[in-house]
Amino acid sequence: MKIRIKEIATRKNMLEIMKEVSRRMSEIKKYVIDPYDVCFSNKNLSEIIGKIMEKVASDVFTKNLGYEVKNAKADREPDLFFTKLKLPIEIKMTSTINAWTGGEFSQRPFDYFLVSWGGNFDEFFVCCVKLKKEDWKSNMSKNFYGPSLSLSKLKTIKDKIILIGKIDENGRMIREKV
Repeated sequence: MKIRIKEIATRKNMLEIMKEVSRRMSEIKKYVIDPYDVCFSNKNLSEIIGKIMEKVASDVFTKNLGYEVKNAKADREPDLFFTKLKLPIEIKMTSTINAWTGGEFSQRPFDYFLVSWGGNFDEFFVCCVKLKKEDWKSNMSKNFYGPSLSLSKLKTIKDKIILIGKIDENGRMIREKV
């Protein structure tokens, strides 16, 4: 992983981001989910949390780094783009504690923020890692479009930064309450 990602992917920055993501999700729960008895699947919630994280991360990084960090306005754009560094970062969100799903036809190797959420939208695991296409396990043979990245595969990648939460001595993901 290039040194530039280690300069921006700090625990301080990520805690600020995830605390605000948690706050905004609490508002959505309070004003939309609970009063209207709306049921979202974890997949839907992961997409919502991911989009909120894109916007919050863009704002926090722009403020803390002193230059523009853009969040995606279209699916073809990277989730975050650090303009000064010309650095794209993708965010992969999951509600599970053992895997993330990617895009089968994505041709771009990227730095990723791998995020797992839980609790009452207030527990997170966040890891920054550079992934290559071969790191993802294709599921096309199972008629499923999304390749997966397992926690066991992530554990084998040496060049990663776990910013929030941890992988314990038994190889389990532990989310951290923010």
